[in-house]
Amino acid sequence: MTETAFLLIKVEHNTPAEVARLLRALPGIDEAHAVMGEYDVLAVIRAGATRDIASLVDANVRTIQGVARVVTCVTVPA
Repeated sequence: MTETAFLLIKVEHNTPAEVARLLRALPGIDEAHAVMGEYDVLAVIRAGATRDIASLVDANVRTIQGVARVVTCVTVPA
C-alpha cells in the first residue's frame, strides 16, 4: 500500500519557487507548490511505507539549500 504525506516547509536563503522546483525533481514527490502563509512550500510525497517517507525527507528534502524546517504530516485512512 502506498503511503502519502504532506510536507510543510519553511525556507530561508532561497526562494520558495526555487525550492518547489527542486522538490518536483525528487523521487517520490508528486507535487510541490510555493504558498503564502506560515509555511513557504507545500509538497505531497508518496512512498511504499512511512519509514520510506522519513528516509526520503531526511536524505533529499532536508538537504536542499535553504530548507530551514520540514513538518511531515502522514495521512491515515479515514
